[in-house]
Amino acid sequence: MIGHVESLHALLPITFRLPDRSDIAIEFVVDTGYTGYLALPFPAVKALGLPYEYDLPANLADDSEILVPVHAAVILWNGLERPVRVLAMGKRPLAGTAILDGNELVVQFAEQGLVTVDLL
Repeated sequence: MIGHVESLHALLPITFRLPDRSDIAIEFVVDTGYTGYLALPFPAVKALGLPYEYDLPANLADDSEILVPVHAAVILWNGLERPVRVLAMGKRPLAGTAILDGNELVVQFAEQGLVTVDLL
């Protein structure tokens, strides 16, 4: 998988496989501080029609507690279909370290530098 660096953000396009619709690629910021799989703003989750699964209790940096809606999705990851959980939260698409498990991430931290993800 190949992405690029923009404004010091490692960006990676991830393709969503949607039933009865064309695939849709969304550019995600690779966030190594986020240990989940994927997070998308709620309007994007709604537009994709991702099915709701459950609410996940989450503790925020200010020590407050919230419930975050979790949705199911199927993505293409290194050319293969992969079921994942998507948190409906935040202002930008984030890819966390759980999605990178079993992969090698290489980032050239320069404007338009290469971001690659390969299976180990």
